[in-house]
Amino acid sequence: MDKSKNNYKYIIAVSSFILMAVAFSIVNSVNTILTAPVINERNFSIGEFSLLFTITAITVAICSPLVGTLLNKVNIKIIMSISSILAGGGYMLYGFANNILSFYLIGIIVSIGMCGLTTIPISTMISDWFEPEKKGSIMGIVFAGIGTGTFFWMQIVSRFLEVYNYRLAYLFLGAIVIIVSLPISLFIAKRPDDVVYKLKDSNNKNNKSKDKSFKDISKTPSFWTFSIGLLLMGISFAGIKQHVQPYLSVLGYSISFSANIGSTLAVSGLIANIIGGILFDKFKTKIVLYFIGTISCISIIFLILAGNPIFAYLFTIFYGLTMCMSSIWPAYGVTRLFSNENYSVIFGFVNMFFTIGTSVGPFLSGVIADTSFGYQASWVIYFFTTIIAYFLFVRLPGLSSAVDLPK
Repeated sequence: MDKSKNNYKYIIAVSSFILMAVAFSIVNSVNTILTAPVINERNFSIGEFSLLFTITAITVAICSPLVGTLLNKVNIKIIMSISSILAGGGYMLYGFANNILSFYLIGIIVSIGMCGLTTIPISTMISDWFEPEKKGSIMGIVFAGIGTGTFFWMQIVSRFLEVYNYRLAYLFLGAIVIIVSLPISLFIAKRPDDVVYKLKDSNNKNNKSKDKSFKDISKTPSFWTFSIGLLLMGISFAGIKQHVQPYLSVLGYSISFSANIGSTLAVSGLIANIIGGILFDKFKTKIVLYFIGTISCISIIFLILAGNPIFAYLFTIFYGLTMCMSSIWPAYGVTRLFSNENYSVIFGFVNMFFTIGTSVGPFLSGVIADTSFGYQASWVIYFFTTIIAYFLFVRLPGLSSAVDLPK
């Protein structure tokens, strides 16, 4: 690797961190603190508004394979620039929505933008620019931007809502997304020249061997075990994460307490992403999965007992330490289990399963919360769902080695 490429890859990493800290954090994490104000002012039910998270997740699931394929055919700058406008501009439109249907339609626009702006293109660039033995650590650092951004934005938005209404919050945050993400997309985002030339050559020759390679991979037990595990993990992860603040509100906690919980969760997640990436690079993957899986189950038990503030904070710390799985594992798992050829295509498809899970979880939580069983019944379901997901992951072949990644 020449010196200029070696230096530029770190610019890619820093820019990716910023995108996750701003665009991703605002749309996917901070958005939860706006749920209660919107529901209260618009008189939506919890289940009705939770359907928004389901619709956005389904949109990402549908778009993920398409974005993964387009990244091999269209300049990444074009994809990310258009996506920046859709994500930020769409988020601003939330401030003008007056009915639940408007929220649903705008959510589709925002989700399309986020799909082409953050996880898939960022993971693809990291896979392109960095050596196999560094990918876990770099992904951990980049995705730690989620926790970093969430920590600050939770505090900023909670104070913003004490003075202004949720409509202005949407306008302000959407503008920030565009201002930060569009310049990065236009002037910084890029794939290495050798990768671009290889892709152009393959497209010009209409190379069918790579398509066949993906078809072969999609028929393997590892592909489906991994994908189903991601589906179940997505259900439990999103079903819990998107409803932490509403659950705390039901328990009688104040907005400031919920914001503090959100910020603590963000810090825990930040630390977890950095440490998690290092662990995946340095230790046997199965050992890391056993460790994180155990912490995940303990965190859900604390969530059930969160009527006591001590257990609420214990949940936050333990659950935050597992958040590296949702951010790192889908992308890193692809590099561990499959060939790096057609990475964006393979990742786009497996990410579809994860996002389908994230579309089911929030809606399921909202529906159960509106029944006499309440949120606790949801947490019990996710406890067992989590156990099954990690059981599938640890059964995946080829995870014993720490660093022998596919070439």
